[in-house]
Amino acid sequence: MTSELSDALVQTWVTGWARTHGYEVRHDGNVHSARLSADSDDWEYVMFDPSEADLRKAASAVAKSPNRLLTVIAEPDSDIMAAKEVDGLSLISDEEKLMVADMEIQDVEDPITPESFTAHREDFEGWTLFTVKQGENVAARGRMAAVDEFCILDRIYTSPDYRRQGLGTFVTRALLAIAHEHDVEQGLLVATADGQELYEYLGWTHLGDVHVFGSPDSGGRSRPSHSQIDEEISQ
Repeated sequence: MTSELSDALVQTWVTGWARTHGYEVRHDGNVHSARLSADSDDWEYVMFDPSEADLRKAASAVAKSPNRLLTVIAEPDSDIMAAKEVDGLSLISDEEKLMVADMEIQDVEDPITPESFTAHREDFEGWTLFTVKQGENVAARGRMAAVDEFCILDRIYTSPDYRRQGLGTFVTRALLAIAHEHDVEQGLLVATADGQELYEYLGWTHLGDVHVFGSPDSGGRSRPSHSQIDEEISQ
């Protein structure tokens, strides 16, 4: 049995997502924010299906800097999901999906590392980095944070030279096996449109859509994903 989409669930996802990035995170009522850089005032504000008044208030704060973002998570039929702009902010990403999984039906055992690859695990305060290498080359990588009874998977990414070899599935299953070391009952992640099919195959359910708004003065900067890009191996 998995949770329904709610503000509390969005807050949990923001907490875990921010932890794997090393972002400072704040929760102020129904606004959950992460500082995108420690030495700047650039923030991403995340809200669950906000009222028009709350949405405009958050948009006003985002509009103060071209590097700030406003992310709205809601069910697909929510009125806000049809918006292409919010008080001068432009829609810059609408392909992502928040997904949930029942950890009781996920594998407990570590998956077998594919031949010719090696797996490397690094544990940090509150989160784990899992990396797959071939020789010295990083082939794939993913991150996992445990927050209360949830595990949040993040930044699962396969290098272009190593795609279509099952490494995304391997990394996901390895992270879920690690998550079972904690007292977690459900998993959360944000998937791209391309990743949604994989996660549905692995037993994940689509909970809500994720739309990102930003300043039109940001120089055409896009935000294609919250979780599927690892900047260190995507070049």
